[in-house]
Amino acid sequence: MIRFEEIGDEIIFRYTPRDGLYWITKKFDDNEKIAIGKTFYFEKNDLYKEISWEELALEEAQFSFAKLEGDYFRVKKTAIGIEKELLIHKSIKFQLNIFKTWNNISIFRRVFDVIEGDLSIGPKESDLPIEEFNKLLKIFPNSTEIQKYSNARISHILKEYVNIKQDFVSEYNSYMSKKSVAKSIKSSLSASFAEYEIKKYQIVLNRLKDMLKNEKGYSESDWQIEIIDVLILMYPKYITAFKEVTVYDDYDLKERRLDYMLVDSNGNVDVVEIKKPNSNALISTRTYRDNYIPVRELSGTIMQVEKYLFHLNKSGRQGEVKLTNKYKDLLPDGFMINITNPNAILILGREKDLDIEQLRDLEVIKRKYKNVMDIVTYDDLIRRLERIIEKFQSQLPKEDSKSDSAV
Repeated sequence: MIRFEEIGDEIIFRYTPRDGLYWITKKFDDNEKIAIGKTFYFEKNDLYKEISWEELALEEAQFSFAKLEGDYFRVKKTAIGIEKELLIHKSIKFQLNIFKTWNNISIFRRVFDVIEGDLSIGPKESDLPIEEFNKLLKIFPNSTEIQKYSNARISHILKEYVNIKQDFVSEYNSYMSKKSVAKSIKSSLSASFAEYEIKKYQIVLNRLKDMLKNEKGYSESDWQIEIIDVLILMYPKYITAFKEVTVYDDYDLKERRLDYMLVDSNGNVDVVEIKKPNSNALISTRTYRDNYIPVRELSGTIMQVEKYLFHLNKSGRQGEVKLTNKYKDLLPDGFMINITNPNAILILGREKDLDIEQLRDLEVIKRKYKNVMDIVTYDDLIRRLERIIEKFQSQLPKEDSKSDSAV
């Protein structure tokens, strides 16, 4: 058994071997070094005090392991088989798992295989932070690829604080890429549902395309209901949507009515404004000072939604309670609605008649409002669905992908 004890200004390494102390005294009498757990090394002059016959009966040896200097314990280099200095802040409790893994791998010898120079662990700016050191201990690997894997993971954590000898991460990735087991795609959780997800999103895509071909056959209300279903499937963080939510405008003293309010799994809300597709709803056909500018429908919708967000935010805690009470029968028990800087999604317009310059200026407009709203055209929706389907198709085994394309 190994344990550490702080006595005065020293850390004492206390060791109780299963087979007694006789082998230790014999090694020391022959001027030999002892190794404990393939991690710790001691000579006779490291003894905290000479082993007496009384201690032999107790079967415990004590060794000087580290000495306090200011706020740091300086660990004996020979005690853990390193050549550089190791300083550990006094707030860190000395335990066996700091120095060795379950399978007798010396943690600090691995660390010094990776870094250059000394190592100080503590709260100072020049130190390796204590929380990062604890993170290192948690992820320290113990697999068959231990040498390359451990060097890669350790260097990833330490590279921000000390110089690294070489690019151990690339070396490990190169090594693992050659192993056929690492190339299995089907092992991922996402891939196991790929076939189902492809069918689901293909149905949604086909439905959206059919709607766009026959938009005149829908009332505005029916159109919005269909598009909301599409959005909830495309944005799975949302668990429900409420139609025609009212927000009080205490400037004009009247209720403002949102098209839809989306609620995510944490109770946070966002606003959705849905317009039927219109090729002329986005950007001007003529330039103004060499720029295409948003047409009235787009700029008006943006302003409308910004006001919704303004009044929603202004409603604060009172608004949260009001909305929670109003929709509590449609929400899980104890579920609270939160108004925390809500964003908006605007669905409107088609891009099919726009040229490259118009599309470029439209993108500028979209990015201008990106921090508060996502301006999405119906062509954007189609592209996003197509990309989602392509992602899942890439996760299918090659033979499945070929058979799908043949169909």
